[in-house]
Amino acid sequence: MINRTFFTIISCCIAFIEVSAKDLRKPDVVFIIVDDLNDWIGVMGGHPQSKTPNLDALAKGGVLFTNAHCNAPQCGPSRTSLLHGLYPKSTGRYFNSTRRPAFFGDQPMQGITSPNAPENAVILQRHFKQNGYRVVSGGKVAHGNNSLKGQVDEYLNRPQDVRGNFTDDKANLWGEGGPHNHHEEETGDYKVAQWAIEEWRKANEKPLLMTVGFYRPHRPFNAPKAYFEKFPLETIQLPQVRTDDLDDLPSYGKALARSNAHKDLFKPRTVHEQILHLGGEKEWKYMVQSYLACINYVDTQIGRLLDELKENPRKRETVIVLTSDHGWNLGEKTHWCKAAIWKNTTRVPFMVVLPGVTKAGTRNNQPISHVDIYPSLCDFAGVPKPDYLEGRSILPLLKDPSVTRDFAFLSYGPQNTAAQSERYRYIRYEDGSEELYDHQKDPHEWTNLIGNKKHQAMKKNMRDRVLGFQVE
Repeated sequence: MINRTFFTIISCCIAFIEVSAKDLRKPDVVFIIVDDLNDWIGVMGGHPQSKTPNLDALAKGGVLFTNAHCNAPQCGPSRTSLLHGLYPKSTGRYFNSTRRPAFFGDQPMQGITSPNAPENAVILQRHFKQNGYRVVSGGKVAHGNNSLKGQVDEYLNRPQDVRGNFTDDKANLWGEGGPHNHHEEETGDYKVAQWAIEEWRKANEKPLLMTVGFYRPHRPFNAPKAYFEKFPLETIQLPQVRTDDLDDLPSYGKALARSNAHKDLFKPRTVHEQILHLGGEKEWKYMVQSYLACINYVDTQIGRLLDELKENPRKRETVIVLTSDHGWNLGEKTHWCKAAIWKNTTRVPFMVVLPGVTKAGTRNNQPISHVDIYPSLCDFAGVPKPDYLEGRSILPLLKDPSVTRDFAFLSYGPQNTAAQSERYRYIRYEDGSEELYDHQKDPHEWTNLIGNKKHQAMKKNMRDRVLGFQVE
């Protein structure tokens, strides 16, 4: 009896040690998502005056994916897709608002359209928690207050923005002031970074998944005055645009360019026309200055967290992934904000530091998208992947730079779809009209090649793939 009990105890101890050793090998994973950040960071060259030393350092310390995109160009559907590892056709969420724009046809504004959509999909954070991770989430990670509360071990709702105390009476077209006199410690993203730093310092036997959402450069476009002072208004460079950029677009594309996320805020003027109406190029420069200042501000807050991640109190490897929920237009194609499926609107920063795998300073231009994040984080952490995930892990791309991808698929409604390859973007709207761009020769998407005879075979292939994607 004693021997049997002894061996039972020994067996249990060995099993515990094996499990503990297995957990000890698992890395801590830090996933950072920034709101409304496009490619205006130094290493991506989106704007020559942008100052992002911390984001640049992170990108140079691992792999920068230069052809990464959101799956839906608005906060709600993008984050829903990302956190479930499913395309919008399987989540049923395509837009922030289901109000139908006047130029839209009869495509559904919400609801699952994929016949293969899984039931009871588990959100990323809950899946990691179910697989032995301590999970903490703070700031805007999901879209909507308290969306992750109860799904994680520790939660911080996005702190509210400071209000008033501006340095002058100047306001932009949305009625928002710019530089303010609040102490930086009072601002929302500073508080998010501080919370994340304190959570990082906590000792725990479990491996950690930390998801952190920073709100700037999302509107309102204000930040402490020191950040505006780095970008004197008179020196601001406007985005490169062409006055005839819309001439070769189908009527649906022209209407989309003039739209503003299902809202008619300044009717009959568009957002771009309203900006020029208020003050011409000077007002446009003020908007660009404000966006640059907010980017520099959030880069500083992210940098505070990244500095803390250099030492791991749990003595584990640390995986870092950073992206944005979608891109942002600042007058390109006379369009502002998000809610379109051109390159500026969907392209996002995407950086990965995976110890033992990523090579510092590497760039990868294969087409990937946010739906790939869930399976990738599982692979990075050694966590089993749910079999219903619709994205593909990018781990093979990190291990072997010669590995290629065909397309990333992006949606603005179930029948407005873009296919992004390594070089080309094909767009098909619900009325059957199309656009095609060669990003190698035309990075600003100024020339629609859809009628070019040299590209007919490729156009047909991409069209077939898009139509197949829409019904799968």
